[in-house]
Amino acid sequence: MERPKVTSPFDEPEQRWLAGHRGVDLEAEAGTELTAPADGTVSFAGKVGGKSVVSLNHGNGMTSSFEPAATDLDVGASVLRGEPFARSDGKSDHCDDACVHWGVRRSKDDYLDPQRLVSKRRIALKPVE
Repeated sequence: MERPKVTSPFDEPEQRWLAGHRGVDLEAEAGTELTAPADGTVSFAGKVGGKSVVSLNHGNGMTSSFEPAATDLDVGASVLRGEPFARSDGKSDHCDDACVHWGVRRSKDDYLDPQRLVSKRRIALKPVE
C-alpha cells in the first residue's frame, strides 16, 4: 500500500490555546478509502462544526480523528490496522476537497504528530554489559 502524501505538516502551538495545525493533511480526493493506522474501535462518526468526522479509539488514551470523513460502520465497531474504515467525504476548510485531516491525541488537549507515530524506525539490539 502506498503512503499518502502529506500536504500540510503538524505544527504544534507554543501554548495549547494558540493557533497551530494539530494534525497532518493527507492528499485524498473525495471518496478515497481510509485505512486504520492502528487497531481500534470507531468512537465517533458524525458532524463537528459542520464537518464530517470519524474517530478511532486505539486504547491507552490514544484517539485518531479524520475529517472530512464518513463511515458505514457503527460506533463501537472494531477495526484492524490497515483495514478500510471510512472514506474521505464532505467539505473541508483545509484544502478544498483534496485532502483529509488526520489528528492524533493522547488526551483532550495533548495532540501528537501523526507522522512520528508511523515513520519507519531502525531497531537495534545493544549488548548487555
